Amino acid sequence: MTDLDTVPWLRGTDPGTGPAVRRAPAHTGGRKRTGWELSRRTLLRAGTAVGMAALSVFPAARRAYADGYTIYAGCPTYASDHNCSPGCGPSTIFADSCNTSGTYTGFHKNDGVTWILRPNQCYGGTYDGWLWAYNGACGACACSVERRCHDGYRKTSSGWVKSICRWNTKCGCLGKALWPTTQRSNTGVNVYTVQHLLTARGHATEIDGIFGADTETKVKSFQVAAGLAATGVVNANTWPALVITVRSGVTGDAVRAAQRQLNRRGYGLVVDGVFGPASDSATRDFQRQNGLTADGVIGVNSWRTLTGAAV
Repeated sequence: MTDLDTVPWLRGTDPGTGPAVRRAPAHTGGRKRTGWELSRRTLLRAGTAVGMAALSVFPAARRAYADGYTIYAGCPTYASDHNCSPGCGPSTIFADSCNTSGTYTGFHKNDGVTWILRPNQCYGGTYDGWLWAYNGACGACACSVERRCHDGYRKTSSGWVKSICRWNTKCGCLGKALWPTTQRSNTGVNVYTVQHLLTARGHATEIDGIFGADTETKVKSFQVAAGLAATGVVNANTWPALVITVRSGVTGDAVRAAQRQLNRRGYGLVVDGVFGPASDSATRDFQRQNGLTADGVIGVNSWRTLTGAAV
């Protein structure tokens, strides 16, 4: 059970919600932290009011950790359904919010200009954040995955928005994703992907996420043109021929397909068909998280992992 000593001192100004930025718990890096204007004495009074049996239900303590997150070492309540993607919501994941090298690798950036930390749970007496663990297939982790998550704000042209830095700390049974079988009556992101790719290949298809008669007809047409058996089913035989390599500077429906797949993993991209800096950054983060070469190029291996890995 969480005790009062794990609740940090709180002070400062938070750009996202008014007076709400906090000092970090003790750590060795000396990084600047910010927090709620809320004293330990206030927390004690709040604790007295509701009883000391379970600090995690203290309204003041919950507020101090932002948005009422439950205080415990495992997965926060909003991820209790073990959603693999991202497992750290509800904030948008910005791939470039994470430090990728140096002392603070895997932690949310905090330069006070573009990136600022948000009050949140305290994990391990160091940085704001929590561990999220899932025993099951998740991305390239075939048996289990553990992620460290950190909340903060990113300054955009429209103001400060909530952002998440998600970092894989353990991967059980690193495996290889298999191409999915996508066919008549299926719905969802993989169907959107098929429809976008068919359109990009010159077989204009209604893009509605529903694998109906039109999509099946267009798949057969593509298969005949590619010298494949006209089954109307997109499987391991058809996917490699259907996918199109996309990278920085590329535009069109193949990019939209990739952006939808990345958004399925929580990257919050605008599906505009333009492979710009945001798509490149999300792609590199996805590749790193899944044991792929983090080059920002979505080729066959990245497509297979995007479409075939568990979400």
